[in-house]
Amino acid sequence: MESRVVELKAHLTHIHREMDELRRTVRIIKHRLAYSAGATVVVLGVLGWIANSRFDQVVTLLAR
Repeated sequence: MESRVVELKAHLTHIHREMDELRRTVRIIKHRLAYSAGATVVVLGVLGWIANSRFDQVVTLLAR
């Protein structure tokens, strides 16, 4: 009986370690998605500003 308890504790320790690693991975993914979304918004904002300030040139380029 004692060996089964020790084995169960080892399995639970392993599962706990894997869950901690999974939580860290999810946190990293969330941060990367947030940074990517922020960078995308900034790039689209700059492109929109450029297109708005140079609208006539953009239309000329697209009409060619």
